[in-house]
Amino acid sequence: MLEVLSKPIDEITIADIQSLIDEEVPEGEQIEFKRELPAAKGKIDRWMTRGDDIGDYAKRGILEEVVAFANAYGGVLLIGIEESKTKPSVATKISPVPRCADLADRLKNVFRDCVDPKFVRVDIDRILAKDRCECNDECGCGVVIIRVGKSRLAPHQVRFQKTRICTIRRADRCQEMTMREIQDMTLNVSRGLERLEKRLSERSERFQEDFSRFAVQESAFGIRFTAVPVVDEIRFDRVFHRGRIVSDLDMPWREVLRKRSGHRERLDDALPDFPPSPWQPRLRGTRAERETPDSIPNYLPSYSSYLELHTDGLVELGFLSITDENNVERYLLDPDWPIVMFANLAVWADHIRNKAGAPTAEYALEVETRNLGNAGVVGKFGGKVVHGKPRSLPRLPNTEFPRYPLNDPDDITGLLAVFFCDFWNSMGKDCEDADFILV
Repeated sequence: MLEVLSKPIDEITIADIQSLIDEEVPEGEQIEFKRELPAAKGKIDRWMTRGDDIGDYAKRGILEEVVAFANAYGGVLLIGIEESKTKPSVATKISPVPRCADLADRLKNVFRDCVDPKFVRVDIDRILAKDRCECNDECGCGVVIIRVGKSRLAPHQVRFQKTRICTIRRADRCQEMTMREIQDMTLNVSRGLERLEKRLSERSERFQEDFSRFAVQESAFGIRFTAVPVVDEIRFDRVFHRGRIVSDLDMPWREVLRKRSGHRERLDDALPDFPPSPWQPRLRGTRAERETPDSIPNYLPSYSSYLELHTDGLVELGFLSITDENNVERYLLDPDWPIVMFANLAVWADHIRNKAGAPTAEYALEVETRNLGNAGVVGKFGGKVVHGKPRSLPRLPNTEFPRYPLNDPDDITGLLAVFFCDFWNSMGKDCEDADFILV
């Protein structure tokens, strides 16, 4: 798989670019090369000579190429790669463009202002190539990479000056879409969102069925964290092999720190032996689950935690518990635990899309809490929150939280801060300003 398509963009190196030349990679449905910024015949864009502005011809040409990828299967445009005159063209040489970091920043503004509807995510970065530059080191020459995934908001159009045009990638060409294609794509996108809703609805129903394992369901509570790809970009042949999850798809556990008053405090993982194990096969998926032994008469089990991964990229983690007012520690849900779980759900989803070679794939994150009877009191045992009887503390409500979109991995801590406030607000409690760090 081409690294320029499958790697996180900040991990792509000049060696990955050179491999395109060494392997004589051709232009195709998901890759386009340009030696320099596009310009009218017989002219050179002023960025190539002065480095102070991008011409309108170049802006429009680049916009149309990248929009065509987003309207098709996603793809990458590389500026600074010379190509052959054969059909299809193949990469032949790195031809660095000047001030590539500044050029990447300018192009971010172009895409922000001239694509309708706006891209949910477009990655634009530079790969320096100082040893290939003909100018001095101060010119900061290199290759600019622009990468976009298949978009759930397609069809996109280029809105530039007084024109509006929808383009699509066909083989190694960027072409204008017909009205029929635009109508069909709009319908297909709608169907894709319906599939997403169906998938999440199925997970909610399955979560409710999980409560049937408790003999006394009137005193149980739980939380489900689910992440589903928004469009069909992720496909694994298998996720379970030789008695366990495929090793490089396992959950990468991260600790969560919260910055407060100039100090950093670690949030409690709260549950012993989490993540659970071992893994067991499921239809086109795998599940790891841990149950505690029966310790309360007529209750089996006392709690259950689980992880799930499916071949379509769906990941889920959750926790279910029965309560016992005579055991205050079991009666409580540690308020740190949902925050840690939400963070690790997002981290796992990002890990899965990178392993699938679809780093730009958008995920929808959903959280559901369920509380039966007098269950699910939120507080800490013997520490920061519990003072007196649990009945004076907030209870976990029955709630489906608003969807959280996971696009850029740098957004995870921001999403975490939003969920932190949503979690406390759902119980009728105010939240403090939160600033989180993943380690």
